[in-house]
Amino acid sequence: MTYFADNPNYSETQILFGIESFIIDIFTTGFKQPQLPVFKELLEQFEPIYNIDYYYYDHISVFISLKLIIDQMRYDLNNEHPDNYEFVLGLDNEDLNYLEITAKSMRAKVQQDLHQFGLQEEKNTKSLVDYAEDLFNHYSKLLIVRVDLGYTNEAKNNVDIDRFYRHFEVMRNRLSNKDTFFKDLQGYSWAIEQGKQKGYHVHLLLIYDGTKVQNGSYYAQRTGEKWQEITKDEGSYFNLNCNEYKNKLRRAGCEIGLGMLSRNNEGDWDLLLAVIGYLTLVREDKVMQRLRVKVEKNMQTFGKGQFENTKRRGIDRS
Repeated sequence: MTYFADNPNYSETQILFGIESFIIDIFTTGFKQPQLPVFKELLEQFEPIYNIDYYYYDHISVFISLKLIIDQMRYDLNNEHPDNYEFVLGLDNEDLNYLEITAKSMRAKVQQDLHQFGLQEEKNTKSLVDYAEDLFNHYSKLLIVRVDLGYTNEAKNNVDIDRFYRHFEVMRNRLSNKDTFFKDLQGYSWAIEQGKQKGYHVHLLLIYDGTKVQNGSYYAQRTGEKWQEITKDEGSYFNLNCNEYKNKLRRAGCEIGLGMLSRNNEGDWDLLLAVIGYLTLVREDKVMQRLRVKVEKNMQTFGKGQFENTKRRGIDRS
């Protein structure tokens, strides 16, 4: 089992994915002596990124329980080297058995966390479908824009959940305030993910009034450039509305609602549903890209605008 990428400068995400693989191994095969070097390495890698004020989920929370046991041993008066985890290599079978029992006692909680994730994704899907349907029926035309926000290869290893959260908080404020090129934005939604290779990233859906703006690729590009500005050029973006990407989808026989849609065109609603599905539907890779850590307990990984607001024209508020 490979727990880390070849790059010795491990990112927070790579470490958390490595921990997850390790805990899954314990659930599957138990805790054996040959696993001790990996366990030691994971403890050493996790130590500098661990924040007691953060909220860790499913497999990571299991590892933290094991770490607490090991740290009690580490700072025991009988341990001559409390400044490192070298002693972990000398754990005996009784120690491993205790660690294994502790880990496996939490397996049901891990399964519950993953089940809860699935339920939340289903709830997100329904709320976004309802929101999009209101917009689709209210405006004669909608310009659908998709852009993914992430980090450059050079920067992503140094971006932790806190820095990412602060960056995206600024972007969310831009969306809700409708600054500059967001002026004609009538709806939006976003989904935060954590990919093993991509690290922290966001799938962003922007819905413009199609009677006022037309070029989806332009607005995706401007959004990506704003992200680069916010992140001081650490950020990167992918413009899904560019012709190259849309043509690639068509050649693959895949048509989703990127660009102009109209409630008067048969089939356009189905195209919009395809876009929504990419943001929210539970797929195997979607589950793999869930967040393993949050800055705040109630930190949202999905959000959208509100259809009924004081600025939307044509809404009866009586």
